[in-house]
Amino acid sequence: MKLKVGDIVTDDFYEDIGLIVGGPRLSKDCDLVRFGSMMGDVYEVVDVLCPDGSLRLFTTDEVRVISESR
Repeated sequence: MKLKVGDIVTDDFYEDIGLIVGGPRLSKDCDLVRFGSMMGDVYEVVDVLCPDGSLRLFTTDEVRVISESR
């Protein structure tokens, strides 16, 4: 399933829920700190707006769609 802006998603453990506000993109070097990965590693990531107002970055493998946008 392709993730898109407006989808409501949760993480693998159903602890966090949020709204995708940035479409899938390849990670940048500045994103690597969040994932604890090495320089040159590339992931497909999405920006998710959480209920507490924070903007969190998830890899597309970490999230599951609860409700698709139309």
